[in-house]
Amino acid sequence: MKYPRHMTKKITFLLAIATVLAFVQCKRAPLQTNPLIKPATDFGLLDGEIHLNVTGGKMPYSFEWSNQKSDSVITQLAAGSYYVTITDAKKRVLIDTLIVAQPPWPVCIDFQGNSYKTAILGGNTWMVQNLRNTLTSKGDSIQNIVYNDSLANAETYGRLYTWKAAMNEASDEGAQGICPDGWHIPTDMEWKALLDTVSKVENGIPNPGKVLSLEYAGYYNNSFQNLGASVSFWSSTQANDNAWKRYFHKDISKAFRYHEKKTNAISVRCVKNASPE
Repeated sequence: MKYPRHMTKKITFLLAIATVLAFVQCKRAPLQTNPLIKPATDFGLLDGEIHLNVTGGKMPYSFEWSNQKSDSVITQLAAGSYYVTITDAKKRVLIDTLIVAQPPWPVCIDFQGNSYKTAILGGNTWMVQNLRNTLTSKGDSIQNIVYNDSLANAETYGRLYTWKAAMNEASDEGAQGICPDGWHIPTDMEWKALLDTVSKVENGIPNPGKVLSLEYAGYYNNSFQNLGASVSFWSSTQANDNAWKRYFHKDISKAFRYHEKKTNAISVRCVKNASPE
């Protein structure tokens, strides 16, 4: 059956449109993400977020994250890289890497110009590196011990101090001791508050070695022991003739509270004084 010429052109045009529409339906746009990433607001805080906006492919989409989440929005994130695998209804896959940033490491600088990374933990600002100064903020010499008398060990692990040296002859809780101005030797209760916070990190699994960036400096008790395996930190709280400390071992994901002979030499970390209200 022959159609008039104008009808033939119209039919041809409609067929072309139908072909294009069918092609578009079969060939969907590729999967793409347009993520909104909220950085952590400070070092060590778990308040970063990733919001995925996925286009292309065929809905619904499924999500598989490197931290075992399965939603398009993940929250309470530490700084770091997160990998996501996105799969659409046709089993097409997109793998992407998203980075949650954070501000630069905040630091504390002592009288000698040594800088120490810090983090907000347990409601306080803590050094997350071992003290290594040899002079007080007034310029007085500090008695200290370097593991195996190696300056390389002093730089990597910090120095070891007796309790009397760490406290700079003071005896009251929360004394400045050999800490920089505006900082002090943590009390036993401040250590507890810190570790209560650490125990809630990473889905309730304590990991103080990671959170505190522990440097396993060993200790000195008539001889050097345990370099690379354990570290202990003084508190400014006395325990009769001894003083309370916190002990960490690289193979154990928890901290231990012991009292230590004041004449032994262990590590020091300082905590920042509370701001006046």
